[in-house]
Amino acid sequence: MELKSYEIKESAVDIDARTFEGYASTFDEDQTGDVIHQGAFLKSITEAFPAGRIKVLWQHSEPLGMPLEMKEDSYGLYVKGKVSKTRLGDEALELMRDGVIDRMSIGFSIPKGKSDYDENGVRHIREVKLMEFSPVTFPANEAAIITGVKSIRAAIDQGAKIEDVRELINALDDLKALIACTEPSLDTPADDQPPELAELASTAFSLGDFARNRLY
Repeated sequence: MELKSYEIKESAVDIDARTFEGYASTFDEDQTGDVIHQGAFLKSITEAFPAGRIKVLWQHSEPLGMPLEMKEDSYGLYVKGKVSKTRLGDEALELMRDGVIDRMSIGFSIPKGKSDYDENGVRHIREVKLMEFSPVTFPANEAAIITGVKSIRAAIDQGAKIEDVRELINALDDLKALIACTEPSLDTPADDQPPELAELASTAFSLGDFARNRLY
């Protein structure tokens, strides 16, 4: 599953109605060199959304609610989500209203043959299979790292089998590559370096050592 994130505004959160709204995706080129084209979400909107197969999650992991509205316009994919009356839901609404959570991210896959690259290396996505959208703390790649690290740590702690550990090591290699894609360039001033990435990189590498010790 791929992830992409976009900013949401404070005015899009309604505490009393328990809703939030905004653009879960836009049709311009994003920071990873992808362009999702207008029309890419139409099949999900007409088929998966009415059938209740698209969910609202918290940080791409925990159930948060259900979509109330989804539509494409010339700018992107507009969504409105209803947050369930749970403790997590109450906390999520407060965090969104206060601007602590200010990103919305989509989880999706691309059907075979529905994307291509141009001569500049830009990936053009013509259709996506939308699975969920989430309020998230971090941009897309950082959110993916966090989710992956948590899953791997839990599996190791619960006594993963040897063959599973090999798969975990491969997953950690993928995480390291993902971290490399999100790390700032060396000429970024030290004060502007996001501390989360250094911490996540350290965690991923230490988990890799632990997993290899379990295997060998």
